[in-house]
Amino acid sequence: MSILLKTIRKPFGIILPLDEVKRRVIVDALDKCGGNCPLAARLLGIGKTTVYRMARAYNYQPPKVRGKGLMTVSQRAA
Repeated sequence: MSILLKTIRKPFGIILPLDEVKRRVIVDALDKCGGNCPLAARLLGIGKTTVYRMARAYNYQPPKVRGKGLMTVSQRAA
């Protein structure tokens, strides 16, 4: 077995249930998009209705502190 295969097959430590992984991915995407469900859905490659439904199911609250947006357009003219 090659060294590359040995490193790929190395266990990660903890194994999370698939539902928890999905929750973390959705919440992380929403946080990075500032709570913008359609943008999060586009970046995840899933339907926006699915993101709205999951956000409601997880009682998602957008972050109070807003940083720089993930998808911002520069205001300077090129």
